Amino acid sequence: MLQHESKHYIFNFYAGSKAAEDILLIAEHQQACYTHICKVLGVEPNFKIKYFLCNSPEEVGKIYGDNEPCNAFTSPPDSIYAVYNDDIQCIGFHEDAHIISYTINRPESAAIREGLAMYFDRVWWGISNEDWTLYYLKTNKYISICNLLDNKYFFSEDCSLTYPIMGAFTNYLIVHYGIKKYLVFYRYKDNIFDGFEKVYKLSVNELEMIFKKEIAKLELTNDTESKIKQLLMKNKT
Repeated sequence: MLQHESKHYIFNFYAGSKAAEDILLIAEHQQACYTHICKVLGVEPNFKIKYFLCNSPEEVGKIYGDNEPCNAFTSPPDSIYAVYNDDIQCIGFHEDAHIISYTINRPESAAIREGLAMYFDRVWWGISNEDWTLYYLKTNKYISICNLLDNKYFFSEDCSLTYPIMGAFTNYLIVHYGIKKYLVFYRYKDNIFDGFEKVYKLSVNELEMIFKKEIAKLELTNDTESKIKQLLMKNKT
């Protein structure tokens, strides 16, 4: 593989690939993501992030080890494997947010880890986390935060359901209670339910009740609802 090194990244890619063609744009885009993540979290990693830009989901799945097609994954402490081709450009905030936030802590709960990454992403398939969550509430497909905090349950559900809900919930916590308090919570290493009560002085259920009321105040346009239905149908497995 060829390499392109920037201030905070080492990009690895194949000669003649779409990634090779776009490498300067990729480097610029990721630098902007890196700067924003570090500013929000108040950290600065002491290493460069290694990106391995692959040609297909099958290639990424093979590297991951389960041979299941995959668009991207992180390999802590410093590596990211991601698809970059004409149809899929899996770059942006998500995997970088994982790598950078793990310098603070790596919570046992996948829902907390993915929620923070989705907080930075803001959207899932081009639709905001909040619009997805409102849609799931309206259609009775919403999953409670308590259930999502259980890793076995979290991984048993489709990520198009779990990721946006946790992204919206994380955004609610940060917007309403502040990033400083959230980072105290994110660093909490004991029982996650105790962490909510110690940091926010409310139980998960109490926080979720307020969160759902805030989401319910939003308006889901007919156009957005139609797009969500189309996306779910298109990506149905």
